[in-house]
Amino acid sequence: MKRKIVRPLFAAVGLFFALSSSVSAAVETATVTTLNPSGKPVDTSVSADGRWLFVLTGKGTVDIFETNGTLKDTIKIEGQADTIASSPNGDRLFLSSKGEGTISVIAVDFVQHIETAGAPFKGAENAPVVVAVFTDFQCPYCAKISPLMDQVLALYPKDVKVAHKNFPLQSHQFAIPAAIAAFAANRQGKFWEMHDKIFENYSNLTEEKFTEFAKNLSLDMDKFAKDSSDPQLRQQVQLDLQNGIKAEVRGTPTIFVNGRRLNERSLDGIKALIDAELRKIK
Repeated sequence: MKRKIVRPLFAAVGLFFALSSSVSAAVETATVTTLNPSGKPVDTSVSADGRWLFVLTGKGTVDIFETNGTLKDTIKIEGQADTIASSPNGDRLFLSSKGEGTISVIAVDFVQHIETAGAPFKGAENAPVVVAVFTDFQCPYCAKISPLMDQVLALYPKDVKVAHKNFPLQSHQFAIPAAIAAFAANRQGKFWEMHDKIFENYSNLTEEKFTEFAKNLSLDMDKFAKDSSDPQLRQQVQLDLQNGIKAEVRGTPTIFVNGRRLNERSLDGIKALIDAELRKIK
């Protein structure tokens, strides 16, 4: 039995080499872009997601490029460094110095553009700090965020605006209809009331529930039904979703403070970011 198995194997291998020798492989290359770092390159590193290229230079700087060649920023480093490595998403840089025998870890904070014009909000309209909250109306963790945001607004009544952003997950059947219902209620000045009712019932949402909530809020039901069918509201939800995707939102809730991602969802964590932003303007 072994001979019957081995012979076809050698025959297949022989056939492979015979075929491969008769086919000439060609590799085509092209220069995609040329980077112009701020100093002579010493070492480079690319984030695992392929979005960021970090160039360590002989001038003691690290240039941060998008992979299309756009220079996003240049940061000055302390001490000497010979090599550079990055975390998978590029939010940590590891600089090694053979001479000093050290490894420095640098946190990189990418500031995202979050579009909040026209978004429902709480707080001072022209506040210097905007907290953008990407949520999904069927997300149990999102339902717990409102009390935290209320604490933030109580502490910073003039300095913070909290803006609502939708990021409906595909796994949640009623996330988009819920967002549309909230936007429809917003046209009657009852966004946050509808927002709260939906989150109070996030685990048992149905289309009938949205109508029930609207009646409980004493909305004009004909207008609510008409607005709920308005394609512009669905488009508004999709614009939120696209903004979130661009900002690399991967789950909910995701919170940004003036475009900086909040990693520690606690009062102390968000206060630290808010205070840092306020120090920039004072």
